[in-house]
Amino acid sequence: MAHKTLTISEEAYEALAELKKGRESFTDLIKRITAPLKKKKLSEFVGVLSGDEYEDFEKASIEARCSGTDISRLKKVKL
Repeated sequence: MAHKTLTISEEAYEALAELKKGRESFTDLIKRITAPLKKKKLSEFVGVLSGDEYEDFEKASIEARCSGTDISRLKKVKL
């Protein structure tokens, strides 16, 4: 595995060190805290909504598309 050297401030180092769990390496820490920032595949959301919840969402999304409503603000929503 290739290795890279990063230069960070003492303050950043201390902040990262405080987040480490047990014998966790800095590599594992960085992977853990950056994982939620990665884009998710649509397939990961299969089955998240069901029943009335799904029907309500489907109805609202169809209404928004048909009404010409500006939905650009939804891009800021993180799932």
